[in-house]
Amino acid sequence: MTAGHGRRGIPAGLRTALVALPLGLFAIAGLLAPVLAPADPAANDLAASLLPPSADHLLGTDQLGRDQLSRLLHGAQISLAVTAAVLGISMTVGVVTGTVAGYLGGWVDRVVSRIIDIAVALPGMLVALAVIGVRGPGVENLVLAMSVWAWAPYARIARARTASLRGSPHLDALRLLGAGPARIVGRHLLPPALAPCLVYASTDVGAIVLGVATLSFLGLGIPPPQAEWGQMLIEGRPYLASAWWLAYPPGIAITAVVFASNLLGERLAAGDERPSILRWVLPYRLLTRAAGRAASRPPATTGATAPSTTSADDRSVLQVRDLSVTYPHDGAQRRVVADVSYQVKRGQILALVGETGSGKTTAALAPFGLLDPTAVVTGAALLGAGDGARQLVGLPPHERRQINGRRVGVVFQDSLAALNPLRTIGAHVDEAVRNAGRGSRHGATRQVTEELLWLVGLPDPTGIARGFPHQLSGGMRQRVQIAIALAGEPDLLVADEPTSALDVTVQAQLLDLLARLRDELNMAMIIISHDLAVVTRLADTVAVMYAGRIVETGPLATVIGNPNHPYTRGLLDAVPRSGAPPGTRFRTMPGRSGAGPDDTGGCAFASRCPVALPACVQRQPILVALGGAHRSACLRQPGGPSLMPEAAVRRNGD
Repeated sequence: MTAGHGRRGIPAGLRTALVALPLGLFAIAGLLAPVLAPADPAANDLAASLLPPSADHLLGTDQLGRDQLSRLLHGAQISLAVTAAVLGISMTVGVVTGTVAGYLGGWVDRVVSRIIDIAVALPGMLVALAVIGVRGPGVENLVLAMSVWAWAPYARIARARTASLRGSPHLDALRLLGAGPARIVGRHLLPPALAPCLVYASTDVGAIVLGVATLSFLGLGIPPPQAEWGQMLIEGRPYLASAWWLAYPPGIAITAVVFASNLLGERLAAGDERPSILRWVLPYRLLTRAAGRAASRPPATTGATAPSTTSADDRSVLQVRDLSVTYPHDGAQRRVVADVSYQVKRGQILALVGETGSGKTTAALAPFGLLDPTAVVTGAALLGAGDGARQLVGLPPHERRQINGRRVGVVFQDSLAALNPLRTIGAHVDEAVRNAGRGSRHGATRQVTEELLWLVGLPDPTGIARGFPHQLSGGMRQRVQIAIALAGEPDLLVADEPTSALDVTVQAQLLDLLARLRDELNMAMIIISHDLAVVTRLADTVAVMYAGRIVETGPLATVIGNPNHPYTRGLLDAVPRSGAPPGTRFRTMPGRSGAGPDDTGGCAFASRCPVALPACVQRQPILVALGGAHRSACLRQPGGPSLMPEAAVRRNGD
């Protein structure tokens, strides 16, 4: 069986079209009822009452002589109007409510979730009966009665979808660009939240049609003499034995619509036709256009400034002092980064190096508010130099948005997750350009976008701008991220594992690109990596992190050429040497990486260190100057014993 085809060679798209055929006929009949109906559905002719189907009346007439075909077609029109109104109200209220609750989280999410649970638990038909019992029958009251309970499933679906995206790198990238909550929700969360709701709506069409018919059958829906399928059923019930054509056509119509609706919902939920159907039903461009465009924000001129107790170097772009990050854990606060200090100057590259879980990404992103909202960040982080330095820690969100995306750019590790799969590459970069105030008209914005794509070395910027993220390779997506980060002409670029999961050739190209951008744009950069090959190729200074603390820092040549801390030596010894014969032994560190700062008073690396002293499990080492800018946090004397005795040596791959 080939892809896109089902049993007996029928294409998946054709099967879906066949399933949706009754719904299509239902919609066409309702829209064209005034044209297709052979007679006035409300015109009485007692002389022609209860006539069987004939050439003059294809479906016969009812007890008042009204043409049944005309009433069936106009019944489809009324059902279509009520269904569209209920779906429009329910989806609007449900999707917006669920998306906002899922994005905000906290007590808002909990309160909305309980309201949704209550609304879903209530019997929908009883709620509708109660509303109509108070307000009376009629089209408007019927729409209101069915919308009161129909919105809750959409809210639940949208909330679940949004909550799964709340902590994604894509939203972190948007916050970094300076996008506010309204823009994030309107342009980037509503469309993905709406997609599964549209699938559910295909099933809900049948439920609404059946609900309208049921209420009309009970005499609480559409009042006579308007033609409605449920009303036709109740009028034909006394004549089931003598005039079958009164009840069977509307009954068959209701059954066909409900059955087709359920089948279509199952097919869309399976995912076979979801993308093409969604593009046909609700083009993404209409969604983004309806969300509006946020006004360009002027550069920040107010806000917290640097405290007088800390001076900023004239060339300093970012100074971080005593940075600590904690998260709530089991009713207490768990520290993941402790007393981290580092500095990066204009035109220089700082590398934060360490194993997975060492806290290097947290230490780099914490000053810019790109952590989970539950994170508690303390310490000082000064952006800029001299009297104009800004204190980033504790900065209000609206002031932070004026900095992120303009003075600071970030390249995230997972390029596919950081880019919205529903938007083109050009749309991503266009938004960054507009947020930075560098584009006004669409043509001018796209010109800047293509220049940025060309700057990062992408061939055919015009063609790439029309493509989607999944159509590009990993290296090309990383270049797109770099172009987005450069849109605001930032002073500082933070790259989180920029070469992760890329082959060696692409890694070398990206590293050369970052080095060229540093030289040409005189930017400061922070490179986060566990790969020392990246560090030696690119960085000027290195800060080695372990268990949430910096254990050694200094100029690249000094740290790599003369490492002092055992952990730094272990990282260097663990790098395979190029050109080494197969089977050559290399040194590895036993044990597992520390998960966070050891607050018990000892060195977190002591359990893995083969040259640990007895004092290492009792005293917390601090960074001590070894000469120049080289510092190390180790209780051993400089130039002490080698890191790994032969007992700790492992064979490559063991």
